[in-house]
Amino acid sequence: MTGSEMRPSPRGTPFSAAQWLILTRRAWLAAALAAVAAALNNSAAAAQVGAAADPTVPGAADRGTLQMTQDPLALLDSVALLCEFPVRENGETTWPQGVSINEGAQEIYVSNQNGTELRIDVRTLPAGVRKSSRIVTTEDLCWTEALPWFYNERGQLCFIIRATGGARANSSTYAVYNYTTGIKGANIPINGIWRADVSGKYMATTDAGTTSVSSFYVYDWASVQAGDPALIATIPAQAGARTAGKNQGLAWVGNYFYLIQGSQSESPTFQAWDSNGKLSISSKYTRADFMDLVNKLKPGYLTNANYTYEAEGAFNHEGKLVSVQIVNNNPSVATDGQVLVLQHYRTDGVRGRMQPADPAGQ
Repeated sequence: MTGSEMRPSPRGTPFSAAQWLILTRRAWLAAALAAVAAALNNSAAAAQVGAAADPTVPGAADRGTLQMTQDPLALLDSVALLCEFPVRENGETTWPQGVSINEGAQEIYVSNQNGTELRIDVRTLPAGVRKSSRIVTTEDLCWTEALPWFYNERGQLCFIIRATGGARANSSTYAVYNYTTGIKGANIPINGIWRADVSGKYMATTDAGTTSVSSFYVYDWASVQAGDPALIATIPAQAGARTAGKNQGLAWVGNYFYLIQGSQSESPTFQAWDSNGKLSISSKYTRADFMDLVNKLKPGYLTNANYTYEAEGAFNHEGKLVSVQIVNNNPSVATDGQVLVLQHYRTDGVRGRMQPADPAGQ
């Protein structure tokens, strides 16, 4: 099936559950087959000319986990540490909000915010060393809790950033920020850009507020890059509007929309809705269990049971969920905090212990 054979619904019109299920199954099958074909063709071409294979093509070990449709809870608690870096450096006062990875360039991108200052960092992967930064002036309270990236037709690195500040009702515009040139484009209307994630040819957003959610949105990714976002589907979130914790990031992995949750008074919490809007996952670590997991990944790192914690971002990387978690063994010194970028559903990962997470107030 080619992209031209898929016909989006009229802009803003939800698909039925049956239509959306067919769409997602076809889209993900096409994406998986395209990834396999691209990898095979790329490897063959590289062998012929003696060049390295394209590093952006998913590896063989990852293609089998492009979707977790049978049992999405099976390996949620099996994680690997992809990268870590300081919460703050050089006297800065911003706080991490969103993260994304460019595997081909071996770079990790981080949005940091305080008031009207948005700083985007480019760091090395996996070392986490900062290579460069740029500061963008935004509206106040314009949290960018996601950082989708792409290269434009000139090969320049660009990011999708939130353009309008304030509460959820105002999080309805985005801008394309050209990191290479330092130029921010015009504000563009869209649903729920506060949190977003890119998977293949699509970008997902949500209207999730601090502790609520009612819908997820799927856009054509190319149209978002072009500044004319085409809404493909709206998926109502079933099982009520309240979430189990403070929403801190969105990831679209397989057929699931994950909301990563956790304020400094909470613990790491994961909820996910399937492509029909059904709540399928609601799990969390207790603070003690997460401390144990961190110490398995970084032996002896957390010794203070009153360590500081906060979730700050999520995204799909090579077909697996990634959550971004901040921990600090010395809460009185904010600069001692570390950002841990954790990839879930790893068969070679470290296992932790999770328990059910009920929606807030229940």
